[in-house]
Amino acid sequence: MLKRKITQQLIDWKTSSEKAMLVTGARQIGKSYAIREFAKQEYQTYVEINLYDNKAATKALLTASSMDDFLSRLSLFAQTDMIPGNTLIFIDVQEAPDIMTMVKFLVQDGRFDYIFSGSMLGTEFKGVRSYPVGYVTKRTMRPMDFEEFCWAIGIREATLETIRQCCKNKSPIDEAVHDAMMRNFRTYLVVGGMPDAVNA
Repeated sequence: MLKRKITQQLIDWKTSSEKAMLVTGARQIGKSYAIREFAKQEYQTYVEINLYDNKAATKALLTASSMDDFLSRLSLFAQTDMIPGNTLIFIDVQEAPDIMTMVKFLVQDGRFDYIFSGSMLGTEFKGVRSYPVGYVTKRTMRPMDFEEFCWAIGIREATLETIRQCCKNKSPIDEAVHDAMMRNFRTYLVVGGMPDAVNA
């Protein structure tokens, strides 16, 4: 499992916010993977609906007449029981951003936690009838940065912390460590931060 910084942000959101979470970012950077792993660790159960892959769910949810109707329809597509207080509902809204108009009522209902995701790539929910201002916490996820890359290739946290302290104190980094990290950085520049490439 690739360690990502978004995970701690999701944990902080779960413990301190009563809003829904919206995670945006480019395609293939690991949004869905990170959210699924977070859900498995932090909730008894989770429901995932991808509105790009599941056209029936898209049609059903977009035509819901109320919050209760929305949840009733959502439960039809869930692969597991929805447990009030301990279920995360994760919906990829890229293909149906109008789903966001229901967020205010879902948050006010309070039975479940919600994470929405989508690439958007600058469209910023163009065409959404009523964006739920005040009911959504937004985070932008990016490809893996160099620190995340170091985690992925097995650099020990103690080594990274030593480097941080040297930078903070403006003191020299051990030459062997410096040379090794420069090799890692050059590899990162070639490989980039897309999770599939890093895994390969």
